[in-house]
Amino acid sequence: MDSFFRSIKAYPDRQDANGVVMRLLDGVGYRFYWATEGLTAADYRFTPGEGCQSIGELVAHVWGLANWVLLNLNAPSSNRPDDPADIRIDALDKLEAIRNHVRGLDEQALFQATVDGHPFWHMINGPLSDAISHTGQIASFRRLNGNPVPNHHVFLCHEKEEEDV
Repeated sequence: MDSFFRSIKAYPDRQDANGVVMRLLDGVGYRFYWATEGLTAADYRFTPGEGCQSIGELVAHVWGLANWVLLNLNAPSSNRPDDPADIRIDALDKLEAIRNHVRGLDEQALFQATVDGHPFWHMINGPLSDAISHTGQIASFRRLNGNPVPNHHVFLCHEKEEEDV
């Protein structure tokens, strides 16, 4: 699957709050991409124990977090697919849509955004931080299931591109 988040793209062209949020989203998307790359049907079903979510449930939760942010930004959204692999793809697409939406805002509009009536800051310490936590769980669970995260390096993945990011 070719995704915007397969690599960390060029630095945001903005050095403001929006640029920082865009780069945070780059990190969330990149880590989620690689934590979920190459998952098998058995991986999606795997849970390390009773009372723990399966990898598939965690992927669906990350999808829900991204969808929640989109809805709070009044950006277009869609219904969650049924297949776990499709949920993964749609979650990555939603993270990219959030990034694109933030890119299109001016800084004042970004700070006027709310999450369930709470100030913009809650987007960072709420759903985006939660997505990072659950991405770490996915990476740990798949290692427990015998399918570790494919080898990648966040400092060596920058692809030089001419496109405006």
